[in-house]
Amino acid sequence: MFEALREQIRRNPVQAGRWVSRGILILAMGVGALVWHLNQIHPRTNDAMVRANTVDIVIQHVSGRIATLAIQDNQFVHQGDLLYAIDVRPYEAAMQQAEAELHLAEQEITGQIAGVQGAEAHIRETQNNVTAQQAEVTRLSAKAEYALSYLKRIQPLEAEAYVTHNQVRQAEADWKAAEASVRDAQAKVAAARETLEVSNQSRNTAIAKLAQTGNAYARVQSAEAKLRQAQLNVEYCTVRAPFDGWVTNLNTQVGQYVAEGQKLFALVDDTTWYVMADYKETYLRYIQPGLPVDVFLASYPGRHFKGEVQGISWANYPDNVVVKDGLPQVQRTLNWVMLAARFPVRIKLIERDPAHPFRMGMSAFTTVGISPP
Repeated sequence: MFEALREQIRRNPVQAGRWVSRGILILAMGVGALVWHLNQIHPRTNDAMVRANTVDIVIQHVSGRIATLAIQDNQFVHQGDLLYAIDVRPYEAAMQQAEAELHLAEQEITGQIAGVQGAEAHIRETQNNVTAQQAEVTRLSAKAEYALSYLKRIQPLEAEAYVTHNQVRQAEADWKAAEASVRDAQAKVAAARETLEVSNQSRNTAIAKLAQTGNAYARVQSAEAKLRQAQLNVEYCTVRAPFDGWVTNLNTQVGQYVAEGQKLFALVDDTTWYVMADYKETYLRYIQPGLPVDVFLASYPGRHFKGEVQGISWANYPDNVVVKDGLPQVQRTLNWVMLAARFPVRIKLIERDPAHPFRMGMSAFTTVGISPP
């Protein structure tokens, strides 16, 4: 069979070459179609990068000289490890002053409470005095009325010599004395009422100074808030790692003065690593959260890592639209070739290898729908 085929090729090499070319073309088209199909159902991209969450370690709330620096650049730290400490002495002094001010405020409040209680006791005493003086006025008024009635009875009897002139004059003197006693008692009642009014004003002033709201006092609350702020400042002087991670871009040293808001270094979260892969919009229908992903890192040839699709970005900033005066300004273009937009796909790395550590910024190649061997 092969001998006949070779004989036919020898006799008509041009025709044989055409058939071979057609066969190669058909094979190439078939391979191309297969590759296109596989690329559609298993989207692949090399526009990907290893990422991790980072936190900028910034001086917060306090300023001062760095007294302790317990880390080095590119060092791994565990959650709770000491990162740095600012000289705490000025803030401890402020805390002690706040404690003293709170103690003084409590003493002042205690004294003011005693003043209020004293004023209330004096008010009760004055009220009792007013009541007693009013009773005395009533008693003396009755006595004065009796003296006047007695005087009026004996005055007509003087002409008939039933009473002497001296008796009438004595009765008149007794009535005037009783009237004077009534006026004196009324004056004492008025004075006691004025004293009661002054006592009420003194009590109200003392209560106002207390500035009491419920069971709390504003002066004490203010001192307590100041003390709490001083305590927080002391705590802020010591900074610890919020999670396991890597120290990077450390540019400071012991003795340097740092101000609030100044960035010292960054901390890379080592607990979660992921890949941000930019996929064409034509591939998004084949990408779903939960699908396995084969991740290949350029830094480790021949080593593949397992990944899993976490989600697809819902927004992509347009590069040809500018907002001006609240209205979109769209450029006029004439494009013969339309480039597909790319959307970031977040892929969680679920496999770790201590011999091949991840580093933020590594170039990656990802294939969705395939698990690495």
